Amino acid sequence: MTARYVLTSTCIQSGTMALTLSLRQHLLGRERVRFVDEDGEVYEAEVDWKGGVIRGLLPYYQKRRLGVNETVWLHFRGEEVELRATPRGQPRGESPRPERREPLQEAETRPERRRVRVTPYPKEVLFPHEPKGALEPPGITEDLRRLGFLLEGGPPWVYKAPLGRRQVALALLRLGEGEAAALRPLRQQGFYTAFLAPESQKGEVPQGVGYLSPEAVNRLVRLKARFPLSPVDVEDLLRQGRVDLEAVEALEDRLVAELSERGALAALLLLLAKKPLGEVFLLADLEAEALEEGLIPEVVRQGVELLSQPPFLLLKRLSPGEFLLRQEVEEALSDLQAFAEGLKGRLSRVRGGA
Repeated sequence: MTARYVLTSTCIQSGTMALTLSLRQHLLGRERVRFVDEDGEVYEAEVDWKGGVIRGLLPYYQKRRLGVNETVWLHFRGEEVELRATPRGQPRGESPRPERREPLQEAETRPERRRVRVTPYPKEVLFPHEPKGALEPPGITEDLRRLGFLLEGGPPWVYKAPLGRRQVALALLRLGEGEAAALRPLRQQGFYTAFLAPESQKGEVPQGVGYLSPEAVNRLVRLKARFPLSPVDVEDLLRQGRVDLEAVEALEDRLVAELSERGALAALLLLLAKKPLGEVFLLADLEAEALEEGLIPEVVRQGVELLSQPPFLLLKRLSPGEFLLRQEVEEALSDLQAFAEGLKGRLSRVRGGA
């Protein structure tokens, strides 16, 4: 496979290549890439998905003395990418013609011709109001895909996450890529809309407009590796209008609290397993015992209330503050397991019949 890339002034100055749509397809899932030039020299480069560029090609540009608007051909050979630079005006695959050598005396009699190299103005100078990389999807597209959001086009960049009968739809504009008015029609159609900008620039986002940062999206991807995270959780953040690191940290705290409730319930069941079957006990006594295990009274009261109701029915309320253990904890858990297995079987039959 071969791709063509035209160098810009930014590429020459920073030694980078922008991740065009073609390059993204060829390099998907790779963090490092190995380039080999015409002389067999190797360049180890980094694929910066968040920055939307490939870094580490400055030595190659300097070696070939490449300038703005010159073309580099990339030939993908397995794990390596071959580089072939084509100077302006030279067709691809055509070698430079050898210079004709004049006899020494004739060359000395000719007047010296001075070559003046003119570098064209970069596109950014000729068209200063055109957003840089406007036709390239944002660098967070891959992270959003891991969160369940698929790119459908843009700009504005539209991402959708299917949720059965409905979907979560998000429309983004990079800061400086357009005006808030471009998002208004999509917002009226039920889209969540936001400007995409780094955390360091979120103060530049207009008031009353949604905001989303690449750092926050990347944090959500890492959070998904630890917790059961879905597009519904992302939708909760979008509904608040600000998806930044602070909002993601608050979501993480909530998930930790929710999962810790499972541990608290397990600790409470272990305490109840020590109670003799049929013996009446006081809630106050149970709270005191649980306090020694690190459970606060509020958690104990919530757990007792839960275990007194279906589908558990482990405890029977006698009078205010008095409870009775209906059955052994092990037996209650077995009954609950049988209930869950039976319900799973019914669900599979219902889905099979559909």
